[in-house]
Amino acid sequence: MLSDDDRRELLERIEPLAAAFAGAGYRFFLVGGLVRDALLGQGLTGDIDITTDAKPDQIAVLAAGWADTVWDQGKRFGTIGARRGSTTVEITTHRAESYDSSSRKPHVRFSDDVATDLSRRDFTVNAMAIELPGWALLDPFDGLTDLADGVLRTPSPPEGLFADDPLRMLRAARFSAQLSLIATPELVAAVRSSRPRLAIVSRERIEAELTKLLELPRPSAGVRFLDDTGLLGDLLPPWRQAEAAVPAAALDDVADLGDPVALRWAILLGPVCDEAAAARCLSALRCDNATRTKVAATLRAARALETAATRASADDAVWRKTARQLIADHEPELDAAAASLAAWGNELREPFAARLAELRATEGASLRRLPIDGHRVMKLLGTSGPAVGEALEWLRSQQIENGPLDAEGACRLLTAWNQDRQH
Repeated sequence: MLSDDDRRELLERIEPLAAAFAGAGYRFFLVGGLVRDALLGQGLTGDIDITTDAKPDQIAVLAAGWADTVWDQGKRFGTIGARRGSTTVEITTHRAESYDSSSRKPHVRFSDDVATDLSRRDFTVNAMAIELPGWALLDPFDGLTDLADGVLRTPSPPEGLFADDPLRMLRAARFSAQLSLIATPELVAAVRSSRPRLAIVSRERIEAELTKLLELPRPSAGVRFLDDTGLLGDLLPPWRQAEAAVPAAALDDVADLGDPVALRWAILLGPVCDEAAAARCLSALRCDNATRTKVAATLRAARALETAATRASADDAVWRKTARQLIADHEPELDAAAASLAAWGNELREPFAARLAELRATEGASLRRLPIDGHRVMKLLGTSGPAVGEALEWLRSQQIENGPLDAEGACRLLTAWNQDRQH
């Protein structure tokens, strides 16, 4: 059960609310991820979800006596939201809904039975409840045992649950990674047979669920689940007929390389997509512009890095010029690019990797910028327009050829260059 500290914290936050429901003759159950995570010893995470036999109008009245703010946008689904200080709760009447075959929106039917409500939840590990007051654990589908045994299972036949809400198939992938659970054969078979049902779910909802998966510290098990069930090819069409192995294991070790979600997308798409195909996949999933831009930049950098490593010259001057061009064009993405190449089985070899790291450390920051800007060029050369851009481009070429310049050296070179042009 919950630790003493968790109990005290919860009572400090919601004991008057629980007492109000009990005093009015209604039952009051904590449900959802809070119960699961607290039983796992992870403390009290996220908002507080509650289910009760009170109807929405009664919930609203009782919540108003406790909360600073109450909202009822979810009232037709049986849900009333409330906030007191920093504590947010969602209180929902026990439900026994059914779904239309063309939609994932439920036809809501209320129930007086908490077990019926729990039977409609996605997985047994999320189908537990704690009743207040009294702290009695209700676990009609042995979710606690499944947590202990590392099993992902549904509280009722999975085909029906996935037909009702196909997004649960993607949640199965996420929970397999988040909680280190192994899906039962029955659940896996139901996902494989229910995949076409995912077509009724909006791309935005799918993208949000995939992002939650890729945000996990170790998402590889979830990606393997998607691959094993065929969902990966449904969501990312280039993987449907691909002969390459999905680089799932490499997705776990990217925490220190900037944006982990963008890098994981790049690792996942790179074996089967060029930059344009990756952009199409991410656009189809309604990924945000920032993520698409980072993925594209990482893939461009990875291809450039691979080419530079393949063409590395023994001639030091030639090698330095090639490496400087790579740094000037792709420095912010080079670590992510190297990680992507390693994930695809193309890890950079020594001494190229060591020499590149050394050059980045000594010259990298300077190669990404010029020591003077266009205004300084106009003042120095007494010119404007295209000639300024030409002068700056020539300076860039000098840095690639000979290394970083300081402002004084750049001005001296530009003056000489301008004089030569005029003769």
